[in-house]
Amino acid sequence: MTKLLKLNDADFVVEIPPQFEKYVDTAMLRLQVLYPACRLTREGNAISIGPSDSVAEDQLRRDVLHTIFREKVYAETLVMRQALVTAVMRR
Repeated sequence: MTKLLKLNDADFVVEIPPQFEKYVDTAMLRLQVLYPACRLTREGNAISIGPSDSVAEDQLRRDVLHTIFREKVYAETLVMRQALVTAVMRR
């Protein structure tokens, strides 16, 4: 389960479950496009976020978790999608 923590050097930290950790770096890149004013930093199994004055904390947390989940789905289905495109293009 993800947790929301407060730290002195960040507005908040979202802990990432182990099964999603390998998707965090790519997700952070996408999140920086969505929230250019926020500072995103990976701290082990968590993302430290600050400052986020213009964005509600619950919305930002939801977007972080959703983006990481989407990265996992994308990575796990990439081979299947490539095979489908290859099969369609051969016809």
